Amino acid sequence: MKVLSYNIYGKKEVESPTPSWKIRQENLYKIINNILIDQDIRVLCFQEVNQNNMMLIKNICDENSFIILEKFPMRTRTINQYNIIAVKNDEEIHINNIYCLPHGKDKKYKEIKDQIIDYGMSDYRTTVFVYFTYQNKKYLIGNIHTDYKSTEGKIKGTVKSLNYMDEICADYKLIVGDMNMVSHMSEANEILQQNTNYNILSKNIIIENSYHGYGINEPVNVDFAFVEKNKMDNYEYEIIKQDEMMQEGSDHRPVIITIKQ
Repeated sequence: MKVLSYNIYGKKEVESPTPSWKIRQENLYKIINNILIDQDIRVLCFQEVNQNNMMLIKNICDENSFIILEKFPMRTRTINQYNIIAVKNDEEIHINNIYCLPHGKDKKYKEIKDQIIDYGMSDYRTTVFVYFTYQNKKYLIGNIHTDYKSTEGKIKGTVKSLNYMDEICADYKLIVGDMNMVSHMSEANEILQQNTNYNILSKNIIIENSYHGYGINEPVNVDFAFVEKNKMDNYEYEIIKQDEMMQEGSDHRPVIITIKQ
């Protein structure tokens, strides 16, 4: 079984050399539909979804027989964002629970009007989890987008997400998404020290960066997964790269996590 994770870059107004919104939307449509030819993909995790690109994601999911699960809007400085999870419309998939975990001090997710941004973060950040049974195995998949501004916020939000996974009984557990941190540096290492049950799943055999920034910012690998330490051999990681940077649909590249039973 495979999981696709993709930050689809929700900013509409950009400057050169970043491609226009129209070109990026066209590229996203082509890239995601091409990826979904792979029939082993069962879960889609999208970050930076907003009112401008929600219809694109809905159309892609409808055309490829994926069901978008419950949506949890997050308050930002400019526009409400969503971490969207969609699952394949497959009679073998039985959803047990969908849960949204806030990264700040809130113990439970709150509606937009009540959301408070803590730890000096830029936005109200969350991890959205889907807990389901597929082919007699239980899976807990979290779609995460950490804060880009606050080191404290991204560490506490990720650790909080890992601690939540420890509470759930499942055969396979992972969180994947835009971590807004480099996979081999201090923030990620601090997270692994605070919860020792998980390791980072990152890097291709041919090392490639998931964030390219259209050449404006330094390329780094920030889209990766935390998986159970004792099951590292059950997971594989892949970044999907286009032939030309201007063919990319986002400043991030999609990643695919393969879960091997």
